[in-house]
Amino acid sequence: MLQTLSLAFDKANRVLSAVAAAFVVVMTVSVLYDVFARLIFRAPTIWVIDMNEYLLVYLTFVPAAWILMNDHHVKVELVTVRLKAPTQRRLRVVTDVFGLIYCVVLTWQGWVVAWHALENGYRFSTALNFPKFPVLIIIPIGAAWLALGFLFRILAGERAHTEITPGEGGL
Repeated sequence: MLQTLSLAFDKANRVLSAVAAAFVVVMTVSVLYDVFARLIFRAPTIWVIDMNEYLLVYLTFVPAAWILMNDHHVKVELVTVRLKAPTQRRLRVVTDVFGLIYCVVLTWQGWVVAWHALENGYRFSTALNFPKFPVLIIIPIGAAWLALGFLFRILAGERAHTEITPGEGGL
């Protein structure tokens, strides 16, 4: 059962990573468009900066679980590479528990903030005057999805973690 759920989670994460990559393409194209519109046509846009700021929030949370599950997050391994393999695996399980707790709190508080913005009709004070809720809602959704990733790693236990060797991992 856990294996089936884990495979489904992995497939969904691959789709979300492709969505995040599409966001990067959209951001790149829109900035290039704005540069050309400003320099060649002397007609700058009012929406490019705002849209890219909103997409940046999505770009933070949409691929987060994929990054975690593929161990591509930024790490400082100065101490951990010097530990024995069993100690490294236990330490990773402990850090996964802390990550899960953090994500649960972020999901809860992110939902409180997003819901408050929806109830009160809050909008960004920019030229677009875009509502805040569609931007803020990705925070609790992404944090909950990341919490699920931590949960899968915890349930897999030490089997999910491999030994860190100097020069491996991280970016």
